[in-house]
Amino acid sequence: MNSDGLSYESVLSQLAGERPRLAAALERAEKQRSRRTASLLTGARLKGVEELLQYLDELAEAFRASPQLSRLAFLVARTLADFETAVEATLSGYLAVAADAMRDVMEIENLLLDFAVNPDHIDEWLASDDRTRMRKFMPVKVRERLHAAGQAPFTTSAESIDYRGHSEALHVSPRQYPVARKGFSTGSGVAGDLEADSGFWEIFEHGRRLHLALRRLTGVLQPGTPVHELTERSLSDFEDGWERTQQMQQVYLALIEAALKVHAEQEGESS
Repeated sequence: MNSDGLSYESVLSQLAGERPRLAAALERAEKQRSRRTASLLTGARLKGVEELLQYLDELAEAFRASPQLSRLAFLVARTLADFETAVEATLSGYLAVAADAMRDVMEIENLLLDFAVNPDHIDEWLASDDRTRMRKFMPVKVRERLHAAGQAPFTTSAESIDYRGHSEALHVSPRQYPVARKGFSTGSGVAGDLEADSGFWEIFEHGRRLHLALRRLTGVLQPGTPVHELTERSLSDFEDGWERTQQMQQVYLALIEAALKVHAEQEGESS
């Protein structure tokens, strides 16, 4: 309800008479959000996300209370905003928005790992000017240092296929991506429902990796303290959601691979 006591549905109805094109887009997203939320209401995805958000709330507060970590508390708060954005966008059918938010989480995850390997970089990153910060702490430079240090997940290469995919999808290109395409995703049919779930694949995968990065950082800077013990906490509901979304992702990728194989065979027969 808004300040005048009107529901969002009634506001959209009124808007349809004055701004029909805009109202249609907003109504479409609202219907998708309602349908998707209802279908997931008692499931593992929303249960796992709830645990993640509550955990990050608690961790952000623990960072603020720590003299050594308080300067980085805003990064934890920023990931919270990213995850909230990704959930809303996933439920509303704007999967590219969710993917963009998770790209931000990836950058924070790698930066935290860099701070764990090189604690002196915290002061340098916080105090440097924009040009210096971009030159030394741009994502590729951070990954190269993590690779040189043998830090997982960059033990074998500084390349990040995941990050590259997010970046390529973000920028204008002739290529069209089957997952996280720009604009509204209807999520209709089996393949559509699987694609609509892709935002949750991203949320759980990057939430898991962020958890590991936070554990690594606090283990270096604050070993044996309550904040480190907090990062050591097991998130059972979240892990259950991660396992389930991994399974769905594998099903979707198998369907894509099978479709590409059929297409290639048909092309070969017609040539």
